[in-house]
Amino acid sequence: MLRRDMQQPLPFGKYLLLERISVGGMAEVFKAKSFGVNGFAKIIAIKKILPQLAEDAHFVDMFVNEAKMAVQLTHANICQIYDLGRENGDHFIAMEYIGGKDLLSLHNHFRRTKTRMPVALIAHIGAKIAEALDYAHRKRGVDGEPLGIVHRDISPQNVIISFEGSVKVIDFGIAKARSRNQEDTQAGVLKGKFGYMSPEQIDGARDIDHRSDIFAIGTVVHELLTGRRLFLGESDFATLEQVRGAKVELPSVSNPDVPPELDAILMHALARRPDDRYPWAGQMGEELAALSHRLGASFPGQALGEWMREHFAADIAKEKARHELYSQMDGNEPDDSIEDDRTEFNPLPPLLSGDEEEETQLWEPEEEEKGLLEKAAASMSFAPAAVPRVPRSTTEEAPPAIRPPTVQSTPSPHAATTAQLPTANTDSAILPSLLSHPPRLDILRAGLIALAGLLLATFFGAVAYRTLFGRPTVAETTSMVIRVEPVGDATFYLDNRVVSSGAVFSKGDLRVGPHTLRIERLGFETYKSSLNVAAHEAFEQTIRLTPTVAIPARILFRLTPKDAELSIDGRQIPIDERQGYVAVAAGRRVAVKAARDGYKTYEGDMVAESGVSRPEEITLAPLGASLFIDSDPPADVFIDGVYRGRTPQKLLDLDPLREYDVRIERPGFETYAEHVQFGDKRVVQIEPRLKKASQTP
Repeated sequence: MLRRDMQQPLPFGKYLLLERISVGGMAEVFKAKSFGVNGFAKIIAIKKILPQLAEDAHFVDMFVNEAKMAVQLTHANICQIYDLGRENGDHFIAMEYIGGKDLLSLHNHFRRTKTRMPVALIAHIGAKIAEALDYAHRKRGVDGEPLGIVHRDISPQNVIISFEGSVKVIDFGIAKARSRNQEDTQAGVLKGKFGYMSPEQIDGARDIDHRSDIFAIGTVVHELLTGRRLFLGESDFATLEQVRGAKVELPSVSNPDVPPELDAILMHALARRPDDRYPWAGQMGEELAALSHRLGASFPGQALGEWMREHFAADIAKEKARHELYSQMDGNEPDDSIEDDRTEFNPLPPLLSGDEEEETQLWEPEEEEKGLLEKAAASMSFAPAAVPRVPRSTTEEAPPAIRPPTVQSTPSPHAATTAQLPTANTDSAILPSLLSHPPRLDILRAGLIALAGLLLATFFGAVAYRTLFGRPTVAETTSMVIRVEPVGDATFYLDNRVVSSGAVFSKGDLRVGPHTLRIERLGFETYKSSLNVAAHEAFEQTIRLTPTVAIPARILFRLTPKDAELSIDGRQIPIDERQGYVAVAAGRRVAVKAARDGYKTYEGDMVAESGVSRPEEITLAPLGASLFIDSDPPADVFIDGVYRGRTPQKLLDLDPLREYDVRIERPGFETYAEHVQFGDKRVVQIEPRLKKASQTP
């Protein structure tokens, strides 16, 4: 069995375990090294089932089945699975190692530094998570049938941002296996993740589908924007009730940098009913990606990498130092002569699976004791005991050669004979033998003829290759840039060949002349066009794709006054429904009506684009207010200093939102003055009895 104290790097089958980097409620993760031929080596991650679960045959079967499913997922934003195996009774998964920080670590970083990530980068992170999940949701097996993958465990711990700026979703398959695990382990598995479930998960629905993951994406992005938990009660039960109710505050309330478009996207994803959410995660990802570009992130992946390197420079330096140490390790068993009291190699405490407030490093420890690498290096032996060490010269400056792991194989007789020859005498023994037996003339002639034939074949082969596959000359080429709207991933075909996948296709050495262009994108009609590209003329075009199915628009109606009634195509929209985004039919004219007593009724129409999310401002104009003025005795009336005649006066169509200064004057009487505000009233009466002015002696 594996020694879990990890005082030394340990062989583990064909891998070398370097350090244990996390322990959770389900598994433990090790940084490891794999080896190949000719010195090939790669840093990977090894994930193992914990001992208490390894004895559960039912769970192991699910672990194996789900790992087989996860290995089929190959996407830039999904952690790649390399191998599923068993070593000394321990089931494990070998997977891609990601040097970076999970989103929980970013939350803790924000809390410590009192900073926020730019909204454009958060939108980019959300877009990449959505793209990864959309790929998994739509993935089909070799038989062409959908695999029906639902992650079910999207949370800050399961999304990693690498130091290079890539976004990786991890733990595919395991979450699904956990959700079906036996009852006595479900409480431990779910603890701490209630706040990232969907309402239908809380309700125990059996038909949970991919839209549950969309709700979780919205939760994670909302928390990145606001810097605080979206669903967090005083107890697990209270948290469950919050999720079940799905009462969500607009993120712009806590973060004024959040634009209305992003509010709309998140409220759509966080809808209580699955039918009211995005039908597919890819559509959410497209809107987030487009918004990220509009917010100024022209190259969001590069900008995210720069942000990570700026904020985690110390962690990057530590990782580089560790990997320099690991580069000297081979795949052999450590030297048993090392004393038992040697310094432990980078031990880490277990992850607190139920406490999201604790710092969680899923792949990389955040803190390291000073001098730990030097102590570990001094305590390790990298050469196997069976091979004698060769003493180095005191003047030698070059580092020792790094040897690949020893491969046991049956040597050939020729290899054994060659190995017995002293290396220093090999050349001196062979060269005289060749000189003492000069080749015959006919053999030399045949060799020259063969050499000449080879040169001719090489020459004509190069000409043919240049003709068929060579790059055209500058005079024969031009450049092409094609963009698509709405912004999102599309597949570009040039002359019936796939040339690009993304929102932009560019080519700097396009051959002049006629070409055919085809663009395919899920949910949109295929675009086809014939082009005739001229020499020395850059070709640039933006193509707007047409949706195949009109996706309802989502409109956030902001009414003034707020308690006005709203109806769309005759359907009354309750006030509580207007707190979020209202689904509006897209691609056709929709009648909108808003009314309130004391205000002019608004009647208009709108045509919303398919799938768009945006706010709509409607301000009702108040009906004209009336001011009745009379006095005893009659007197002159002044409104805002302007003479309006003698009382009684009836002033109509005044602005009820304005304030008016009223003054009533009559010689021999005291002046009466009043400041009039209508408020909710539409009629105000002023009927003062004037007082005689006191006479001076």
